[in-house]
Amino acid sequence: MNKLLIGLIFIFSLGINAEGTFVLNAEGAMLNTQYAKDAFKELEEDSDFVADKERLELLQSEGQELVEKFQKDNETLSDEQKLDMQKKIQDKQNEIQFLANKLQTKQQEAAQAVVAALAQDFQAVLSELINAKKIELVVTPQSLFYAKPELDITDDVTSGLDVRLAKKSEE
Repeated sequence: MNKLLIGLIFIFSLGINAEGTFVLNAEGAMLNTQYAKDAFKELEEDSDFVADKERLELLQSEGQELVEKFQKDNETLSDEQKLDMQKKIQDKQNEIQFLANKLQTKQQEAAQAVVAALAQDFQAVLSELINAKKIELVVTPQSLFYAKPELDITDDVTSGLDVRLAKKSEE
């Protein structure tokens, strides 16, 4: 049985109604804060990241040109030339994949750093929200087939985090 089905069976076996039950995308709440946006902007402006992005765009352009040239000249090329072109295309694709993975890893690391940095404040904001709204159960969107949009407290948590972090920075 998959986790989703087990989670749904568990929730419904408790006889819980929607009142007091809310949905929260915890990671989404943290990654939508101004703090996270600033961290991602800083990454996007990092000279190494910018250089890698520019290199990736150049490689993609070069790769596309190679593919187009190969398609255009395919019938006139010798078997040896075809093999050579295919190897060049494959090498270019490998470079593109490596660089794309490198950039994706840097973005994932930045996201993980944001989540780690905000974890304590997230817990505090969530606790305050649980008390204020008299929340009985918080579930992740991944564990549901459907929930009314008004039951989603993700934006409330993001706003609470932004307020809390702004207050901390003023101190």
